[in-house]
Amino acid sequence: MAALNLNANLPVYIQWPDDAALTLIQRHRAYQPLFTTTRLHNQNQLWRGIARDIRNNHIFRPTRKQCREKWNALKSGYENLERLINRNPEGYPTRTLTLHDERFHQELSDEFWRVERKYLLFN
Repeated sequence: MAALNLNANLPVYIQWPDDAALTLIQRHRAYQPLFTTTRLHNQNQLWRGIARDIRNNHIFRPTRKQCREKWNALKSGYENLERLINRNPEGYPTRTLTLHDERFHQELSDEFWRVERKYLLFN
C-alpha cells in the first residue's frame, strides 16, 4: 500500500544564499528596462535569463519561478521595512522582518523597480 503524501499541496520554501539573492537583485536591475517594456505574460524569458545567470555563477540552482517569487518577496520585505522605519503612517499591515529584508534594504533603496511600465500596443 502506497503512503499518502499529506504535504503534496504545501509550498516548498527554499533558503536563498545571500550571494544568489544579491545576484538576483543585480540582474533584475540590469533587466529592468526590458521588464518595463515587456508584457507581463511575456516576461518568462527574462526570468529564465536571470535564473540562468544565477545558476552560472553560484552553486544555487533556482528556477525562473523561484526567482520571480524571491524577487516579489524581496520587494515586499523592502516595503515592509520602509513602513516600519517610517512608523507606518498609512496603517498598512506589517510583519516580522526576515534576514534578507534587512540585509538587502540598502541594495533596494533606490527603488529602481518602481519605474512606470511602458505599455506597448503591438507586443
